[in-house]
Amino acid sequence: MVNASALVLALLSASAGVQDPTRPLSGPAMAVVQDESQPATPRPSLQAIFTGGGVASAILDGRRYVQGDTVGGYRLVRIAGERVILEGQGERLILSLFPSFDNTDTP
Repeated sequence: MVNASALVLALLSASAGVQDPTRPLSGPAMAVVQDESQPATPRPSLQAIFTGGGVASAILDGRRYVQGDTVGGYRLVRIAGERVILEGQGERLILSLFPSFDNTDTP
């Protein structure tokens, strides 16, 4: 019959290379890998649009812009209704005040 202490020691020595699942990760396992698919600059965030009283303007990332201004590497092309159109960095961005209200699914 095998001694219980010897069995425990054998199990502990066999699992020496296995990481304790309750211990926080450290070393190379925690290396942060930058996702190359993410844009170099963050996309601007639209907070408000003002169209009355002359020149239309929009609040993006807390600052007021008018058509033709540069917003974080993009040029503000158009301000219309509830949307602004930005172009730059090889893409066209259409930012909406209410992106969750997409009515394309309505009959």
